Amino acid sequence: MKTVLLTGASSGIGKAVAQQLLSQSEFNLILCGRSENKMNDLLATCSSQGRERIFAKTFDLLDEKEILQFIKEGREKFGDIDILINCAGANTARACIEDLKTAELERLIKLNTIAPFVFMRELIPAMKAKRAGMIINILSSSCLFANENIGAYTASKTGLEGLTNVLRREMRPYNVRVCALYPGGVDTPFRADKRPDYLQPETVAKAVMNAINLPDEAAIDEIVLRPFVETNFR
Repeated sequence: MKTVLLTGASSGIGKAVAQQLLSQSEFNLILCGRSENKMNDLLATCSSQGRERIFAKTFDLLDEKEILQFIKEGREKFGDIDILINCAGANTARACIEDLKTAELERLIKLNTIAPFVFMRELIPAMKAKRAGMIINILSSSCLFANENIGAYTASKTGLEGLTNVLRREMRPYNVRVCALYPGGVDTPFRADKRPDYLQPETVAKAVMNAINLPDEAAIDEIVLRPFVETNFR
């Protein structure tokens, strides 16, 4: 049985990924999120058998000590982690560059770039030793197409993209797959207004599962997934 560590599991894309992983009995899940109430809602949907396959904890990813403790506790329950899915993220600083506050930029870089980096750094050695593993980083189509008023979010996600691209090359000799997933607009609570014409989180989760379930001889390096109504491509 493989063990998956998934961040941002309590809502949106992360919750959809967690639910699809739970539907397949061959995965143990180490889940984290920020909202205790939302995490409890997710766990309430699990059967007693499914609940035995989950270790879940809620905390703020801005605290590196909390991340390290979470990884330690997850390993104590399930052993080595086979798959890392960095899904947690936020876009809380919508402003043009001239109006962007330094603290807002720093917060998003810490959440969207540094926190995923910490998870990768901590899990890489065991994957290299086993010569097996997979890392999926949920990025954004904003890495591929610039939009106004989201400079902090774009910078933080592009920073993670750079780490992802370098790590992919570093891990190839060790048979560890590194995948970057670039969703366009997704209709989740991440947005202030409903957008039913955008991707559903379950659609993005299916792309994650497709990458995980590929035969061993294949690797998906990048997935770009947009709603059909978007035209922000070259």
